[in-house]
Amino acid sequence: MSKTALSSVNLEVPSKRSAGVKSICLVGGSRILRMGVAELLREQGLTISECYQSEEDFGNYVAENSRFKFDLIVLILTSAPFTTIQRIREVLGETSGSVPLVVLSEHTGRGEVYAALRAGAKAYLDLDCNPEELIKAISLAASNKVYLSPDVAELLVNDVSAAFEPINKSRRLPSVELSPREVEIVQLLCEGLSSKEIARRLHLSTKTVENHRYNIYRKCEVDSITSLMRHAIRQGLICI
Repeated sequence: MSKTALSSVNLEVPSKRSAGVKSICLVGGSRILRMGVAELLREQGLTISECYQSEEDFGNYVAENSRFKFDLIVLILTSAPFTTIQRIREVLGETSGSVPLVVLSEHTGRGEVYAALRAGAKAYLDLDCNPEELIKAISLAASNKVYLSPDVAELLVNDVSAAFEPINKSRRLPSVELSPREVEIVQLLCEGLSSKEIARRLHLSTKTVENHRYNIYRKCEVDSITSLMRHAIRQGLICI
């Protein structure tokens, strides 16, 4: 495993930062990565009460237990981010969102971030974050507050700024009618999915998705994903 900030030895973080958190459930990631994160958290006085290799294992635990031994979940997101987040979202729905979720991910693209936030994540951090940042995120999430790593926060700020940029008066925002399928594709495009990923999600061919994408751009009179996102927000097709 390559050396990242998580391997830093500077772990002198005041215990009060994790006040309110007694035990944590770790989900996902490779075994060695889970062990590293678990050891880091234990050094901060936190208890790792549950540890699961996959979201399926975690889901099975939730299905079999009405009361949990943990009060916060740390999801280590490496492979298959959208499938993992969707499953975690379903599982959290079964718990009525009662347990805060912190996502520690090697994926910081628009799609993964928005999907995690929609799933109820209170914090989203780059896997390359430093230990103090992770402890801070856990503390804030436990207090029902939100924490985003700087690069993730910048992504959201840029998207919001782009969405509400003044439009040239000579180009009035068109009001168009999109089919249900086109609306679905717009939403997935704005989540950051590629045409290939959308095709896989909707069980369509990539060529079919590309044709839909072309028609969407033509109808909305846009030529980029940023312009499409701005249009979609103003038309109420998506929300940030």
